[in-house]
Amino acid sequence: MPLVIAQEAVPTREDYSALIREVDFTIGDAELHIDQKYWGDLGSDTDVLKVLMEQIEAFWQKDNITPGVEHSSQALVAIRQLSQASGQENNSEARQAVQRLKQHLAAIKDLGQDHQTVTIRSNLPFYA
Repeated sequence: MPLVIAQEAVPTREDYSALIREVDFTIGDAELHIDQKYWGDLGSDTDVLKVLMEQIEAFWQKDNITPGVEHSSQALVAIRQLSQASGQENNSEARQAVQRLKQHLAAIKDLGQDHQTVTIRSNLPFYA
């Protein structure tokens, strides 16, 4: 069962980390389902990925971090493409969509590490 934050709640840093892990696991499932041509299961994976990525996008929107919002938005496009490929049982397009999704997820992870470093630095005490 995927981690789902209440619609009105914006994910916290801890939620964000759990969401990223859940996306990683679900992408792994999706790749297995593509390999096995389990198109119905792949469709379920895309439903889960959409919900998770919308929550990740909300995380970036709350701090108005444009690159995070842009990569999340592009990841959602890749998820829609993956869903369409699943419905059409198109192995090649499904694999391409997963690769695009993974590229945007890698960029999101990099931003997350940078964002965490900035947050930690901003919380350090100032000594004069």
